[in-house]
Amino acid sequence: MAQAFEKLARPIQKWIRTQGWSELRHIQSQAIHAIIGGTSDIIIAATTAGGKTEAAFLPLISQVLDTPTQSGGFDLLYIGPLKALITDQSGRLEGICREAELPVTPWHGDVAASVKSRAMKSPRGILLITPESLEALFIRRGLEIPRLFGATRAIIIDELHTVLDSERGVQMRSLLTRLELAIGRPVRRIGLSATLGDMELARGYLRPSDPSGVELLEAKGGDAELLLQLRGYISGDKDEKTPSATQRIAEHLFTNLRGTDNLVFAGSRQSVEIYADHLRSLCEEERLPQEFYPHHASLSRDHRDFVERRLKDGSKPTTAICTSTLELGIDIGDVTCVAQIGVVLSRFSSGLFRAMFAMKEIENGNEIHRRVSP
Repeated sequence: MAQAFEKLARPIQKWIRTQGWSELRHIQSQAIHAIIGGTSDIIIAATTAGGKTEAAFLPLISQVLDTPTQSGGFDLLYIGPLKALITDQSGRLEGICREAELPVTPWHGDVAASVKSRAMKSPRGILLITPESLEALFIRRGLEIPRLFGATRAIIIDELHTVLDSERGVQMRSLLTRLELAIGRPVRRIGLSATLGDMELARGYLRPSDPSGVELLEAKGGDAELLLQLRGYISGDKDEKTPSATQRIAEHLFTNLRGTDNLVFAGSRQSVEIYADHLRSLCEEERLPQEFYPHHASLSRDHRDFVERRLKDGSKPTTAICTSTLELGIDIGDVTCVAQIGVVLSRFSSGLFRAMFAMKEIENGNEIHRRVSP
């Protein structure tokens, strides 16, 4: 750990000390040696809350600080699949980069035009962007791509496992190729992924021309306790005196989740609103503070930010009734329970199982146990 720590830039070392970390995780030490000591493309594989983000960015930011380039442009490019994930990651990176005075710029549909305008005029630091927004940059400002990314040292692709063998994955791979052609050189690629059974597929995706040259760093161990409960409800005939299945589900969630932090994946936006309204009404009937909130892409950015902040605030019990907007790798705090309403038949449903492993790290390096119900 000490050897890896000494390779980091002074501002990064100072940030680590302020976090109270007693040591770096093994995957982080591995990544520091691999990134600072080499030039190969890398896949960093670990469960959510396993330290992947820091494993990639601590050494990459250190390189930017220790060997600054004279030319302009973004130093690092992060591509994330969801706006909420980019917002969350930008907040984490701002804390790391504040001491170094390195700009961190989130870029998606909810980001103010003034923020984007400043970044375009003076591109530097870290740009966090969705594949769709990067595609829009190519379409609207294609001639400026060399100026924006000419100095880029590495491209970090988060949640790599979610784009394998998908149309969105093909789009992203095309974007990476077009970017390298535009600036006239290859750019180092760092993939952040959950552990997979076949990592060769991820290697081939990250660098199709040389999959064998992609270095794999995979976290081992980390036992987790999962408690799973499956409940079924029969709708039956409509009877005004008999509660509907929706009402009974809402009552069960209210009874079991109240007073803790939780995620409830409800499927569609309409279902999110229906269950959030039922749970709000139950709070009012019991004369209890509201702690159940909807979260989906059609709601305002201010409301979504409010819900995400509440989830991270340990003093305010919060349950988010959500769609896939909170599905991938977002640090939403120490969640007690993850629930899903509906059958497990779609890509969305996999959000439940990913979220099971998205619990907040209690302390760097400590073993984490997770509970999942109902």
